[in-house]
Amino acid sequence: MIRRHADLIEEPKLNIRGGLGAGRSVELLKNGEMAHIVSLGRTTLEPGASIGEHAHPNTEDLYLILEGRGTGILNGERFPVEAGDLFLVKAGGGHGLVNDSDGPLTFLGVLTREAGSL
Repeated sequence: MIRRHADLIEEPKLNIRGGLGAGRSVELLKNGEMAHIVSLGRTTLEPGASIGEHAHPNTEDLYLILEGRGTGILNGERFPVEAGDLFLVKAGGGHGLVNDSDGPLTFLGVLTREAGSL
């Protein structure tokens, strides 16, 4: 499979997972295109925007911060994040992300099935 940058479609997103504000996302891989991957996407949160804290009962999700800074939330704990940082929510946990900076916050999200559900 080859997917060219020029063919990717960036879509506006509002109030992601119950969060606040505006962002935009590009879906890089869809469910079934790669073993064990439910989705792979790049999301940008505008200043003041957030991804609401949400649960992952049967999936795992990794956020890799590509650009900017903000506040990550993992199982209720808040911590600063910046480009190069990553955090992973395991099945049964919860997470969110807040762009509390004055510039965009871009991250790569990798959603996988829990090992036991393969």
